[in-house]
Amino acid sequence: MFKPIILAHTSLAIAMLSLSQCSPPEGTASTNSSSQVNQASYQRGVQKGKLDGASGLSRTPNRHAADYSEADRDDFFRGYEDGYKRGIHSGPRIMPPTSSQYGQPLKAVKSQGQVAIVEGKRTIAICRTALPNIETTRFISEQEQIVIKSRGAHGPAEVQLFNSRNGAVLGQVKAYELSNGGPTWAAGMAD
Repeated sequence: MFKPIILAHTSLAIAMLSLSQCSPPEGTASTNSSSQVNQASYQRGVQKGKLDGASGLSRTPNRHAADYSEADRDDFFRGYEDGYKRGIHSGPRIMPPTSSQYGQPLKAVKSQGQVAIVEGKRTIAICRTALPNIETTRFISEQEQIVIKSRGAHGPAEVQLFNSRNGAVLGQVKAYELSNGGPTWAAGMAD
């Protein structure tokens, strides 16, 4: 007589346990896993944005399209914006930039032995020249590159090509060599 009651009680416990361990139907995600995916996408966005901001790159989250899917695009972009703001404040800058400073034409600010590339009040890059006296500067390739002619106290001038986004030297030639031709980027810089 006692056995059927115990079996009925055990069957009820097993049925309740089975119901509590059910997963959502196929095609729907649980709220917890969805928030984890969104958080991971947001964190990827923060990392990419911070790197771009600290490197002086333009605010362009689309360059990282391989790092997010259409489903988590909004979370990635939100993270990218937050990371970019942190990145631009972490590096050496003249002043913290405001959103109105982005997209302005670049300017070359000459000083002894270097040219600062500036967008608004924000320094994008420093181009360190071969010689201390800066004579001429000229942006080329839609301001992606800058040509700088520098000279010492005496001797020939140097003409250098720089990446205007990071200050890397891309080419260099003596100004007197340009009278017989030379690279197209150095045109007009001959002695």
